[in-house]
Amino acid sequence: MKIIPPTLTFLLKALVSLSLLSFLLSRVDVAQLLRVLSSAHVSYLAVALVGYFLGQVISSVRWALLARPLGFKNPLKEFVLLYFIGMFFNLFAPSTVGGDLGRVFYLARGRTKREERERGMLTANALISVIADRAIGMAVLVWIGAVALVVFPEYSLPLVVRAPTFALALGFLLGWALLPLLKRFLEQRERAVGQNLSLALGIYQSHHQIVPQTVLLSLIVHLLQAWIQLLLGRALDVEIPWSYCFILYPLVGVFSALPISLNGIGLREGGYLFLLGQIDTSSERAIALGLLWFMIVALDSLIGGVVFVMRRGPKPSAVAPGIRESGQVMEKDRGETQEREEPEDIGKRGNKNAGPERRV
Repeated sequence: MKIIPPTLTFLLKALVSLSLLSFLLSRVDVAQLLRVLSSAHVSYLAVALVGYFLGQVISSVRWALLARPLGFKNPLKEFVLLYFIGMFFNLFAPSTVGGDLGRVFYLARGRTKREERERGMLTANALISVIADRAIGMAVLVWIGAVALVVFPEYSLPLVVRAPTFALALGFLLGWALLPLLKRFLEQRERAVGQNLSLALGIYQSHHQIVPQTVLLSLIVHLLQAWIQLLLGRALDVEIPWSYCFILYPLVGVFSALPISLNGIGLREGGYLFLLGQIDTSSERAIALGLLWFMIVALDSLIGGVVFVMRRGPKPSAVAPGIRESGQVMEKDRGETQEREEPEDIGKRGNKNAGPERRV
């Protein structure tokens, strides 16, 4: 199976985003849209910036809770800095995966003075912590939206919106219930990746407090960001009911996470246009709110760029190859028998390539 080159993937996603934006802008009065944006109340935007920043700090605490049982005893400040660096990478990556890979790379890279195979295990554990962080955050987000659709039935959204939301919520619940079976399945796998995943699941099971704590933190983060939607609405003189924010933010967040556009651009604005249209918000103000939300995220993410420069880390282009190299290291673990044989094989190869022995 051929893998699509990253450059082609980037171009295709950029084409999708540009096409969506062009379509959306063709449906609004661009001059009116610019007037709406220019008249936004700066005071509300400033509070939204601070609120989003606090939410990302809380998210980094959640990540730290998931990473520490896997062997990462970094200070909390380190997790916060790495989290913001990941946000910065997200601005230039085709999807949020780019920022996640950055977090994996830097968390594992912080402990480089290790033998090669142990560095591979650290990379695997860092990857698991990021996946767990993403999964818990997304599950809570989907469930907020699903519960809000049930609790606030006065918002009669079409079935095409309700059905996928409820299906995703049930899917996350079913996935959680099947985790013990997944752990037993992975224990029987010989590949190092499966064994590392099984070990991580066992660790999380033994630390019963981690899941409730991370779910609670996710709930706080998402409620805070739902409140920011209310602030953005007031910045544009749009009265969004507080109850509708618990539907608006989760559904737009899930929709824009689909990996078919460049960092959700186009999908995000389209989601705001559709959902705010359900409460009789003009198209110009709906798209303006989506653009302001992206601006809030981008401005706070630039903090990660400052941290990245001050840390003098490797260039962004070096991050992905480093992770691929570490991933290849993980595959070298084939069992204790091979571990015993490797020194002999290396010695034989060394004798073949060494050439004539030098005499002193």
